[in-house]
Amino acid sequence: MKIRDAQIFSDMVVDALFEQKDKQGLTNYRISQLSGISETALNYIQHHNRRPTLYTLKLIADAMDADLCDYIKIAQTKLSDCN
Repeated sequence: MKIRDAQIFSDMVVDALFEQKDKQGLTNYRISQLSGISETALNYIQHHNRRPTLYTLKLIADAMDADLCDYIKIAQTKLSDCN
């Protein structure tokens, strides 16, 4: 995987997580409370101004009672469809 592909993949995982967050009616404030990640950091991540580590993505997914693996699979499928 090339660096640009990895960046796109990371953004796709973030997009999938934050789309689910919105569907669940959760706010960045609530995710911040549950995960220990600041609202500012969540906003940077959501708008692709920062690329999160796997650890950070796991904290976000756990705060949503979601399985990070599901969102990684979603991103992988979308990336495969693009190529």
